[in-house]
Formats: sequence, C-alpha cells, structure tokens
Amino acid sequence: MDEQVAQPSKEDYAVAKFLRFNVPVRDGKLVGMPVKCFIASKAIDALLESKWSAKNAKKDPLFTTRKSCEVFCNNLLCMGLFHRAEKVERRKDKSKKKKKETEEESLDESKKSKKAKKDTVETSDKERIEEVERKEEEKKEVKKEEKKDDEKKKKEKKVKLNMHEDQKFVDADDQFYVWIYDPVPLKTFLIGLLMVLGAIALCMFPLWPEFVRVGVYYISLAAAGFVGFILGLAVVRLILFCIIWGFTFGKHHFWFLPNLTEDVGILESFQPLYKHDVYTSDTKTDKKKDETTDKTSSSTINETTEPEKTEKIIKSVIKNIEESASEQDEFEIVDRTDLDDESQPNETDEALEEEAIDTDEQNEETDEQNDSETNNDNITPESKKDK
Repeated sequence: MDEQVAQPSKEDYAVAKFLRFNVPVRDGKLVGMPVKCFIASKAIDALLESKWSAKNAKKDPLFTTRKSCEVFCNNLLCMGLFHRAEKVERRKDKSKKKKKETEEESLDESKKSKKAKKDTVETSDKERIEEVERKEEEKKEVKKEEKKDDEKKKKEKKVKLNMHEDQKFVDADDQFYVWIYDPVPLKTFLIGLLMVLGAIALCMFPLWPEFVRVGVYYISLAAAGFVGFILGLAVVRLILFCIIWGFTFGKHHFWFLPNLTEDVGILESFQPLYKHDVYTSDTKTDKKKDETTDKTSSSTINETTEPEKTEKIIKSVIKNIEESASEQDEFEIVDRTDLDDESQPNETDEALEEEAIDTDEQNEETDEQNDSETNNDNITPESKKDK
C-alpha cells in the first residue's frame, strides 16, 4: 500500500499540473533557496472550479466538498509533490505595523484639532479658497498613495519560510505549501527547441544555397535601413520640437509622432500623427491648458466655470461674516455711500474757514493803519524843521 501511495498516477499528475499553473504563486526563500509557494485555501478554491469538480463533471466527480479536496491534496503531499512550510515573521514587519498604527492615530488627532479650529475661527475669503485647494491636493495625495500601495502589493517581497514539523494539508488562508513538482510547460519546450534549431541553422550558413544567402543579405539591409529610418525620425522630431519651443518661448509644445519612442506596438507608435499643447501663464500661477484641434470647446468651458466657483465661494463667506456680526452686535453694517460722504469734506465748512481767514487779514490791515496815524500825530513842528 505504501508503494502505491508513493507513486502518483496519471490523474494525480494531471491535477498537480492544473494546480501548479492555475493557483497563484508567490516567491519565497526556504533556508536561503528560492522557491515557489502557494496558499492552501486558494488551491481548494481552484479545485472546486476545475473540470473534476461536481459543478463541471457530469459523471463521478472527484471533488464534491472542501473536505474531499483537502484529502486529495493531503495525498499529493504524501506523494512528495509539495510540502508544508511555515512563514517567518520579520521584525521590520512588526515595527512597520506599529508605525502605521501610531501614524493613523496622530492623523486622526490632527484632523480633529483642525476641525475644532475651523468651527471656532471665522475664515476669510482667501482662507476658504485655500481650504478648497488643500482638500483637492489631499485627494490627489490619497490617490497617489493608493497607487503606490497597489504597486507595492504587486511587487511583494519574498516570503521567508521554514520547514513545518507537522506535514499535512490544512485548509486555511495562512498555510503555505512549497512546490517540489515543477513540470516544463509545452510553450517553453517549443520555444527552446526552436532556439536550438535556429542556432544550428545559423552555424550552417555557408552550406545554404546561394539564392537563400542573397535573400538573407537583402533582408538584413532592409532591416538595418528601417532601424536607421526610425532613429532619423526621432532626431528630426526632436529638432522640430526645439525650434517651435524656442520661437514661441516655451508656449507651444509640438510633437510629431509622439508615440514613436514609447513602449507600444508597431502600428500604435505611428497612429497619432502629431500632438500640440499650449501653455499660458496667468498673473500669479501658471496654468497648463491643452489645446488640440478636436477639443477646443472643452477648454473654453473650463475657463468660464473656474471664476464662477470663486465668486460663489466669496459670496458664501460674506454671508457668514454678516450673520456672525449681527449675532454678536460688535459690528455695524454701513453703506458704502455713507462712508464716502464722511470721507469727503463739506463745501460749507471750507467756505466758513475762508471767510474767517479774510476777516483776520482785514483786522490786521486796520490795526497797521491806526498805528501809522498815531505816529504822525506825535511828531512836533520843531522836529519837522530839523528834518
């Protein structure tokens, strides 16, 4: 009986091959050796949806329940097609978890404090606009962080594993199993065979017929000419971009065949003939505006909607300030015309001031005349003779 269990049948190999290429695999390290591992629960999910399950098989299904899948996988483990391993937790992972928890707590506290301050302090028009811009920036940052997290998940580090003492198959999300059975796919086998045959054919080039060698020579020249043509186009489009950019002082960005050097297919690299972008600078901030021949209307709509939003924000702020002032009775709403009247000097006041100045001058002149007459009366006839 033991010998029969140790030798897997064709059906066992077929199921193991299905699991090897259809269950998601992670890279791991077992005693310093790179290995491929999988999770037990995902393997059972794949078996329940395979052609041997009760869902798809019409007669005599191998897998009816999760327990039957677990028993079959346990037999494959005993046959030596894979073995059980345990994950080793790293200290860095634990420290990262603690840091994340502390950072989340600090962020929550800072958000609460900011909300309390916003409720107590009345913000001005500029502050409200800045808050809207900050919220938009925070949303952008959150999206960037989510993208980074997704990229990190895709590029997961290798899992550190150790051999488990109890070698049995357990249906769980935290149970790792390392593959020993590693069959070569048919695709890779065919590719390797073609590479070997191609290398042999190249080595036997002198034995080829003359017309074949001439044909290969012209084909190689055509391929070299095509590569040179692509490189020449890349240089020409760069020179054209620099000329237009220099004459327009960096406002117009014109790219001929923009996808020529991108990582796309052969036909897709030639599909957009050109791309034209226009960059205009405002008084305080430089705003990028893409103007193309097909999307001129969309740019005008954006230009009209932005000032309307700012006006609505300013009006709402003014209403809040007026309501708070009326509740506190600390401020009085005064019309602009009253302020203008108070700031301008009255004409009657100016006239009175001019009359007072004129009367003072007249009184001074009369006083001078009286003084001169008194001096003339005091002069005697004898003094006149002397003179």
